[in-house]
Amino acid sequence: MNINATLLAQAVVFVIFVVICMKYVYPQILAVMQEREKRISDGLEAAKKADDSLEEAKLASDKELNKAKEEAADILKKANARASQIVADASNKAEAEAEKIMTAASASVENETNRAKEGLRQQMSDIIIDTTEKILGDEISSEKHNDILKKAAQEL
Repeated sequence: MNINATLLAQAVVFVIFVVICMKYVYPQILAVMQEREKRISDGLEAAKKADDSLEEAKLASDKELNKAKEEAADILKKANARASQIVADASNKAEAEAEKIMTAASASVENETNRAKEGLRQQMSDIIIDTTEKILGDEISSEKHNDILKKAAQEL
């Protein structure tokens, strides 16, 4: 065999092989590669969208958390104000009740004082009547006694 004929035959077979590969194998390989490239780009795009969505969710979550904190602070502030109001109302009510009790006690003390004075006046008048009876030797009737007290009260 001649090297030139073998070389020529191998070149022809190689060209046929390349043509068959170009026509049947290479387009399928390119299609698979393009499909894989498309899947990878879609995956990267989905990952980017997921990251963006996660970031938006974090921002929304932070915003809602801050809003909830503000509402909680507002509720706490209102509760403290209401508690202060209740304490103030109770204090005012207690002061009014204490004033009422003091007034009643003062009136009671005044009444007791007046009763005691009246009792002392009565005892004093009895002592005066007894003393006067002893001095005069005559019994003074209650009518005479009342007349004497009225005259004494008018003189004072």
